[in-house]
Amino acid sequence: MNKYVCALGVVLLAALSASAQTEPANIAGVEFQTPKNGMTSQYEQGRKQKADWHKQQKDPSPLYVFETLTGEMTGTYLVCRFNLHWADMDKPPIPDASDTEEYAKVVGSYVQTITDQYYEFLPKISNPDPAANGPAKFTEFVTFHVKRDKTADFRSALGRIAEASKKSSWPVRYEIYEMDFGGKAGTYVLAEPHGSWADFESKPDVKPLRHMLEDAFGAAEADAVYGRLIGAIDSEDANILQYRLDLSYVPAK
Repeated sequence: MNKYVCALGVVLLAALSASAQTEPANIAGVEFQTPKNGMTSQYEQGRKQKADWHKQQKDPSPLYVFETLTGEMTGTYLVCRFNLHWADMDKPPIPDASDTEEYAKVVGSYVQTITDQYYEFLPKISNPDPAANGPAKFTEFVTFHVKRDKTADFRSALGRIAEASKKSSWPVRYEIYEMDFGGKAGTYVLAEPHGSWADFESKPDVKPLRHMLEDAFGAAEADAVYGRLIGAIDSEDANILQYRLDLSYVPAK
């Protein structure tokens, strides 16, 4: 009997290993860096030097930098890596020790606070732009804090919204991320790209969410989905991020 149990265990381990390797690379690492008062210029110069260093190291992974333009975090920079597997962080292309040493040399002395967070991109409840080939000039960055017992309702509602978006060809594009580590549980982020300030204007030809749902599913289902969504949210914060290509590192293709 034991040999069959062992054999089954080997098969299961192999299956789990294969499954892990085929899972999408949906992890995003985000470091929130706030420069010291009066040292924003030095911080930005240091980030440019850091980007040049990544180029010299032939780093294959992009390092995107965004600047927060609104809210209590105005002036905080988000330094981001996207499309990661957890296992990628065990063997980064640039050793952590070298990266940390260079950061301390050219950036660290100008930074007041750092907060690291890890998010998981949720493609099944998102409506991303398939034509996008990098960050937009601006990002509408909405953080949702979901009630502890309403997570299933929140995700279910977002799933139906994504389904309705595709069914009705809704032109609003967005990505949903769930924070895995680094903050309050039940935190989700909606990231909506904007190509210009004018793109934040209300668009009369784009139906509001509630009307889009009604077109896709009818009034009763639209009310149910919208009700689940609103009822699940404890609080939300909305901010605008600006993509700083000049501070980012994007490897040549």
